Amino acid sequence: MTIRAIVVGGTSGIGYAIACRIAAASTGTSHTVLISGRTKPNNIPHPNIEFRPLDATSMRQIKSYTNTLKSSNPVPVLDFLVMSQGIMSTAPRTEVPGEGIDRKMALHYYGKQLLIKELLPLMSPTARVLIVYDGWLGSPDKLIWEDLDLKDPGRYSLKRAADHCTGMIDGMVQFWAREQERRGDEVKRSFVHAYPGGVNTDLLRDVVPSWLQGAVKTVGGVVLTSPDTCAERLLKGTEECVELGRAWSNIDNKGRLIKGKAVWTEEQMDKVAAHTWEIVDRALAGTG
Repeated sequence: MTIRAIVVGGTSGIGYAIACRIAAASTGTSHTVLISGRTKPNNIPHPNIEFRPLDATSMRQIKSYTNTLKSSNPVPVLDFLVMSQGIMSTAPRTEVPGEGIDRKMALHYYGKQLLIKELLPLMSPTARVLIVYDGWLGSPDKLIWEDLDLKDPGRYSLKRAADHCTGMIDGMVQFWAREQERRGDEVKRSFVHAYPGGVNTDLLRDVVPSWLQGAVKTVGGVVLTSPDTCAERLLKGTEECVELGRAWSNIDNKGRLIKGKAVWTEEQMDKVAAHTWEIVDRALAGTG
């Protein structure tokens, strides 16, 4: 079967629910949904879902992963690339060994851009790229432009790391759309940054004490959205953006287009893109 969708972060939570929905819609075809993450799920409910391990905090492992896909036979023709990988951690800046990127920022931002860059040649002309992080709060005004990777002493904080990942994702979905328009061909890919809202996943287990997890799980089941409902809304919202002919979009937790998002200047997009490839290239070379 030919790989037609890849869901990185698809081994649990929102990503897993999205992968299952895409796979269910493709049942009876020769299309495979590839899910990737650290650990294989205990339950893979559809025969057209395939697991392939990936540590998405490592630029080197991502490059090896995409190289393997490019050399596959048959070569994948991707209709969907979904990236929902993420962690909830209160740890201070902790660099990926030998790569020089903070683990949270590597997972939430840099790795996602490398995946897009490397997999773009495999995408169909109407492919959808969906990044699940925070399509709501990002702004170029929240960035420390002279230290985008927050490596300078005293600059890093959890809030700043989140602001930078959120803002730079916003800038890059617009960058990818602009680069597509510049080529002037018939490619009509859509790049979407989604805000999932409060979702009842296992991410809280990393920050909530064990003695509170039972209560959190009970309350979460009442006040938080289920992963499957979130997946349904985000996929529906993505398709609605495609129908509107949008090359880039930000959507909220109901799948609705977020209006009033800042439109990045050419200079801002170019600066973030240049920074991103500099940091990624250093990580790949082991000089980060």
